[in-house]
This record gives sequence, structure tokens and C-alpha cells, in this order.
Amino acid sequence: MTKPFFSIIIPMYKVAAFVTRCIESLEEQDIPQSEYEIICINDGSPDNCKEIIEGLQVKYSNIILLNQENQGVSMARNNGIAIASGKYILPIDPDDYVMPNSFGNIVALVEKLECEVLYLGFEIFDIDQKSIWKTNYSQQNHQLFDGVEGYFQARGFDVKDPDRSWAIVYKKELLTTYKITYPKNVPYLEDGLFLSKVFAVAQKVSFENTIFYQRTTRIGSATNSRLFYSEKAIDGFILAINDIKIFAKQNELTSKQDELINHTVAKFILLAISPSIMSFNYKEYFFTLSKLKKNDVNKIETFGLRMDYKMLAKIYNFNKVFFAIYFRFYQKIKTYKEKRC
Repeated sequence: MTKPFFSIIIPMYKVAAFVTRCIESLEEQDIPQSEYEIICINDGSPDNCKEIIEGLQVKYSNIILLNQENQGVSMARNNGIAIASGKYILPIDPDDYVMPNSFGNIVALVEKLECEVLYLGFEIFDIDQKSIWKTNYSQQNHQLFDGVEGYFQARGFDVKDPDRSWAIVYKKELLTTYKITYPKNVPYLEDGLFLSKVFAVAQKVSFENTIFYQRTTRIGSATNSRLFYSEKAIDGFILAINDIKIFAKQNELTSKQDELINHTVAKFILLAISPSIMSFNYKEYFFTLSKLKKNDVNKIETFGLRMDYKMLAKIYNFNKVFFAIYFRFYQKIKTYKEKRC
């Protein structure tokens, strides 16, 4: 039996109101159903996601349902990828959907460029379905980059959701060769850690400027919660720092690839300390610094840092009290610029 080209990975938890739209959009495509599989992971959802998918399975032959006890989105994706038989992995969030008849173009482009990773264009809508932002990959369209450059090509001052893992196609062989999975117990920006590993080792990354993915903003989604400010999130950021360091040691990385590892470590250090600074909780700030020190993270390596990270790292290394003052000022300026864009 020929392997499908795509394995689409959809974690499900309390998304019964959205998942049918998602699946139907994935089935309205211009390649045969035999060329892609849709793996839906029911992460112990208390609603009727399971029953909805079972109903859709009667209609569509390429849907696979995996039921599990609630383990969180990372483990749901990992378990889905583990049983995937496709050559490429395409993560999709169940409350989003995709453009019709778009798979054929993606398959042709991946095969033409022989890329390991392909960024796909996406558009963001507010809760009233009004378009509020869309990607612009016109400068990168169909060009090939190594993983490190591809990582930064997708980022910039006005980019939304830079640390997403959806709307990106990954070669499964790349994930299995380097044992890249989503991290456990990193409740916020787990996608960012996954991406850093992927792009640290990828050799061929490209972009498709055509809008493919339709992202819906909704109240109550994980990215809109106050999880970022919780101790659980801070502990997760520290876990992510240790995790990416272990990944670097386990693989023979080039100097350039090590730059991305340093950039990722710096990012998660700043993420760990920023909530306490922005909430004026300096007792928590120094408590977090002590946690970082216990994990052998008392200094940010500046080698390879890009954007504003190198400047912030130098100030952090110079004086952590002054850094707290400066960081608040930095965030205010950043917020002001974002509102003007």
C-alpha cells in the first residue's frame, strides 16, 4: 500500500462546536483521499468530539480517531505523529480551517523544492470573522533556506504567532531521525521549543505565499489565557531551557545551529522572568532568578542572538536589578510600536 503524502494531526479538547468545519475544509481538496490521512486525537474531551468524528468517519474513509485520557495538546500531537504513516506531517488546530482545493499546490511545491519544512500562508480572523492580519511571504516565496535562516525569515517585528507549529509542513523523517517531539509539562509556547529543534537541524526550508490556513481567534483559547503569568508556566520555561540544551548535546550541531540554540535559551529565560517584572512582583522576580541559577542558568550566552535579544542579554548579564527597570521600559516602547503598526 502506498504511503499517504500528508498525515494531518488534529488534537481535540472541548472543540465540538468547531471540529466539523475543520474536517470538512480538509476534505474539500483537490487530491484523492488516499493521498492524505486525518488523525484526530480525542484528548479526553468532555464534550462530544469523539461522537462527531465517528460520524464523519462514516462519510470519509481517511479519518483516523485516536482516543486517550487527557494528557494535554503536546502529548496528543506526539501520539498522533507516532501512528502517522504519511511522508509529511501537517498540524492543524481543530478550531481553524483551511482553504478548499489547496493541497495539490502544496504537494507539487514540496516535491519540486524537495524541502523538509514548508511555511504556509495564513490569515487571522477576530471572533466576528473579520480579517485582522495575514502573512506576507512574497520576499521568501519558493526560495530555499537552511533551517536557521528559515527560522528567522519567518519572524519580524509585526509577525503574528511566530512560535506556532500549525500551517507548517514537516518531513516526518526529519522528526524521527532527530527524535523531535512536543515537550511534556511546557504549558505555554511548547510549539516554540518544538520549532527550535526542527529548525536547528533542518537543511531545506521554504515558503508558500498563498493563503492556506484560516486562523480563528476565540475567547478562552489557550493562547488567550493568563497561563503565561502562572508559576506552572515559569517552571515550564525552565524545563524548556534544559530540554533544548540536552537536545543540542545529543546532536552534532554546527556553529550556526548552536546560534539558534542560544537564541532559544535566551528567549525562554526572558519568558520566565518577564511576568514578574511586568506585574511589579519583584519578590517573584528574584525567586525566579534563583530557580534559573539552580538550573545553571545565571547568564545568557550572547553568541548568535538576533533582533533585540543580544541587547537584552547584555543588560541582563550586566545587572539584573537594572535589567528589571529597563525591561519594563522596553516593553512599553514595544507595545507602543505594535499599536502604531
